[in-house]
Amino acid sequence: MARTAVNPLFVWIRQTRNWKMISIRSMLNRFLQHLTTPYESIYITQLGANPVQLGIVNSSSNVVGTLISIPTGWLQDKYSLRKIFLAGLVLSLTVSSIYALATEWVMIIPAMLLSALAIKIGSCLTICDVSLKSEDRSTCKGICDGVFETPSLVAPGLAALIITYLGGISVASIRPLYWIQLVAGIILFFFLATQLTEIDRPKVTSTFGFIGDHREVLKRGTALKRWIIFDMVSTFSTAMVAPFTLLYAYEIKRGDQFILGGMITTGLVIEIVFAALLGNIADRIGRKRVIYMVEPLYWASTLMLVLAPSPEFLIVSSILGGFRTISNYIAVTPLMVELVPIDCIGRWRGILGMFEGLVSIPAPIIGGIIWETIGPSHLVLIPMLIGMLVRIPVLATIPEKLRSKERVNETSV
Repeated sequence: MARTAVNPLFVWIRQTRNWKMISIRSMLNRFLQHLTTPYESIYITQLGANPVQLGIVNSSSNVVGTLISIPTGWLQDKYSLRKIFLAGLVLSLTVSSIYALATEWVMIIPAMLLSALAIKIGSCLTICDVSLKSEDRSTCKGICDGVFETPSLVAPGLAALIITYLGGISVASIRPLYWIQLVAGIILFFFLATQLTEIDRPKVTSTFGFIGDHREVLKRGTALKRWIIFDMVSTFSTAMVAPFTLLYAYEIKRGDQFILGGMITTGLVIEIVFAALLGNIADRIGRKRVIYMVEPLYWASTLMLVLAPSPEFLIVSSILGGFRTISNYIAVTPLMVELVPIDCIGRWRGILGMFEGLVSIPAPIIGGIIWETIGPSHLVLIPMLIGMLVRIPVLATIPEKLRSKERVNETSV
C-alpha cells in the first residue's frame, strides 16, 4: 500500500542529533559557497586564464579526486567519520585562503587540487547515508538540500551588491567574497568541532583486505555496473559544461552581476519551494518516476539558455533548471544509496568517485576546446543530447528498490 504524505518538519525532528548538525552546517556552508559560485569562472579568467586554461584548472581537481576516491571511501567505512569530516573542513579553509590570495590564474591550480581532497574527505554525504532511514531518505534530502537553501537566497544578491559597491565585476571586487567565506568558515569549523559527536553506523565485519573489501561491494550490490555507466555519463556531461555556464551567460548573453545573481537565486527558490515536496513524492512513488518527470524541464532550460533573446530570459532558464538540481539529490542520490548494503556505502561512493574522476579529468578541457572551435552554444547543448540519447535510456535498465517498513517498490530488469 502506498504511503501517505508525511509532514517534512516531523521527519526532520525525528532524525539523529548528528544528522541535524550536519544539515545545519550544510545550510550555512551553501550560503558561503553561493557568495562566490556565480563569479568563480569569471574570477579565474580575469586572473588571465583563457577557456582552455579554465578547463585545465577544473580538470586538475579531478585528477586528485580520482586518485583519492577509493582509499577515502575505504577509510570512511573503517574509521571515524567525525575525524575524517573535520579534517576535510580544514582543507576547505585552505582552499578559500588560496583563492583570496591569488594574483594569477595558475595559483588557482593548487586550490583546485586541495578542493578535490577537501570535498572527498570533508563530504557529509556518507554521514547522511548512514544516518537516514530508507523511508525518510528522499524527504530528508529535500529538506537539507532544498528547504535549508533558504539563507542562500540572500547570498547572490549580497555578492552582487558588494561587487557593485567595489566598482563592478573585476578581480579586486570579487576577491573580498573569498575573505568573507574564509572567516565565516573558520567560525563554522570550531562550532562543529565542539558539537559533533561520533556517528553511529553499521560496523564493517569483512576482513578481505583493501582489494577484497571493494570486490565485496560489487558482489553484494545490485546493478552496480549499469549505475557506474549512468553515473559516468551524467558526470561527464555536467563537468564538461559546468565551468562555462555562467561564463556563457556573462560573455555571450551579456548578463551582468545582477542577472548572474538572479540566475542563482531563482534556481534556489525553486529548490526551496519544491525540494521537500518532490522528496516526499519520491519516497512514496519511487525515485525513477520523479527523474523522468523532471528531466524534460532541464532540456527546456538548456534551450532557453541558448535561445534567450535578452539577458532576462536567463532567469527563466534557471527556474526550469532548478528542478533538475532537485532530482539529483532527492531521487538520483537515494536511488544510488539503495543499490548496496549500508555498511558498504563509503566504499561504494569511493568506487563511483574514481570513475567520476576519470571522466571529469578530460571533460572541462574538452568543453574549453568545443567552446573555442565549434562554439559556446554547441557546448551548452551537448549535455542535453547526452541525457536524451544515453543517460535516461541507461537509467531505465536499473532496478529500483525502496526499502521501507510500509512499502517496498521494486522494479526488476
